[in-house]
Amino acid sequence: MDELVPKDHGEEIAIFRSQVIGPVVHRQLTRGELRDALKGLARQKFRPPGAERTRHFSVPTLERWYYRFRKHGLAALRPQPRKDAGRAKALDEREKQLVCDVRREHPSASAELILATLVRQGRVREGAVSAATVRRLLAERGLDRVSLRGTHEGLERRRWEAAYPGALWHGDVCHGPVLTGGTKWEPLRIHALLDDRSRYVVALEARSTEREDDMLGLLVRAVRQHGVPEDTALLSRLHTRVRIAPVSLDDAAEYLRHRLRLAGCDRELFPRDVVALLHEASEGAHRELDRLAQLCLRDAACLKRKLVDGELVRSELEPTTSPATESSPRSRWRGSRGTRRRGLACVR
Repeated sequence: MDELVPKDHGEEIAIFRSQVIGPVVHRQLTRGELRDALKGLARQKFRPPGAERTRHFSVPTLERWYYRFRKHGLAALRPQPRKDAGRAKALDEREKQLVCDVRREHPSASAELILATLVRQGRVREGAVSAATVRRLLAERGLDRVSLRGTHEGLERRRWEAAYPGALWHGDVCHGPVLTGGTKWEPLRIHALLDDRSRYVVALEARSTEREDDMLGLLVRAVRQHGVPEDTALLSRLHTRVRIAPVSLDDAAEYLRHRLRLAGCDRELFPRDVVALLHEASEGAHRELDRLAQLCLRDAACLKRKLVDGELVRSELEPTTSPATESSPRSRWRGSRGTRRRGLACVR
């Protein structure tokens, strides 16, 4: 004989409710006797299907189940879904519009990511809605990811790929072979930063340690060289941002001397007229001043000059129109099309 089991959870709940009101449902009771019987049931504890704890049911709830069962039978005791389920009632219209605007701007972002970002930014109250509710809201307004797929004129962008270069960097450390020299040995750790979209290696250093300070130092030098990536996750961690005004000519000269002293050089490598050229070309910006000074120092070292002169600075400022020849000492810093290969470190 086949075992009779509920077809679904709703039918299981309906059977449970009929069993709760079973002692009174088939009895002939007056109105006062029914009230007293329901009060007696309300004082008892019952364990609903799938629940770990027992609970009480109020007299109005038991009375509602009683009359539903008497009038419509077991089917009337099935739990009915809310008519406004999935409508995100906890969000006002402004918050709903904000969720939709984020999906339009970032079609590949998941509902979980959109909700977590808005909660972190304080735009939506934590716990107000679930990711499933946000997903249903977007689907109701035709903004689910399936509907938006293929609407970006053939641009195919994976969820893990940034929209454009400079938007997101990845940092990692690779373990290389152990370097030995006589009786000493050193571990090899390759620290690198990679641009997500272009796969350009933003920074690369070989070290013997793998500490947080190593990666932070690499990141700081890369930011000085290329600027802060526009990833909102990184920018959200920068609680204080400072804009440095352009430096004066005297400050630029002192700045270059300071950077040289940090690198262990006490000699004056940039004469006053050269500093003036660098200051004018960089417009007083520290990062551009670093970049130009670094390129000039490399060329001066390549040409075996003890000072950076105006000719080197002007050669850096003038666009290269033809490929450098292999016989030129400076050709080792030129690309195959005459474009300069930028270094990754600042002047030290």
